[in-house]
Amino acid sequence: MILITKALKNVYLHLMRLSVIIPSYNQIKFIEATMKNIVTIKKICKENNAELEVIVCDNCSISEVQAIFERYKNVIDVLKIESDKGQYDAINKGLSCVTGKYWTWLNTDDLIDPKGFVEIVNYLKANTVDYIYGDIEIIDENGKSINISTSGNITLASLTTKDASISQPGSFFRTEFTKSIGLISNYRFAFDYEYILRILKNSDLVVKLNTVVAQFRYYQESKSGSQDARFLIEQLEIAKLYGCTAFSKLSLMLRLRILKRKLLN
Repeated sequence: MILITKALKNVYLHLMRLSVIIPSYNQIKFIEATMKNIVTIKKICKENNAELEVIVCDNCSISEVQAIFERYKNVIDVLKIESDKGQYDAINKGLSCVTGKYWTWLNTDDLIDPKGFVEIVNYLKANTVDYIYGDIEIIDENGKSINISTSGNITLASLTTKDASISQPGSFFRTEFTKSIGLISNYRFAFDYEYILRILKNSDLVVKLNTVVAQFRYYQESKSGSQDARFLIEQLEIAKLYGCTAFSKLSLMLRLRILKRKLLN
């Protein structure tokens, strides 16, 4: 079922429009905090001569999740409720609805940092880039700050030879550019890693802001996913596709971590 909750109207050309895709599946614990965050970001957009398009792609979640979307229907521009093949597929479904000049996806347990978002908007008003990202604040299940994480100034070479750490939360991608490189690939765990490698392979217009742009929530369920050996196996497989050699620092590190996790599990 596809429900369009707000007809998409023509907007003034001077407005900077950004789109946020929210892939959703039964995340009852944190989804309301994420939607409250979206309300804040929409308000900030209005204050900064910008517009935020919110696209929710929900995989037929439980009724409690649907009730939350109903409460926030005034901030949701497009709500798709239909089965999907996983998070990558939900994001791709959302991409078919994007009308913003730039877009991102936001997980249902993460947040966009208001101050960092303003910096992104102001930068994009004055510059055209294909990919912009910043630092990430790691928070716990209660929203308490754990630390600040930075991937630094990433390149295709650094991500395939040294360290596979990326900063997807809070990143924004230029819509016209991403149309040219295709949809997100059907990996279960590391599709964001492959997508950013593909971006870096096809563009030099990449900017890193030295500011926190999102909060990434780290808790028991997310820990279990990050500790799954299959996550590292996918990373290694993807890195090889983009030139990672068997004796690179990244390859050796990933193989060691895969072995360790298999032994522990």
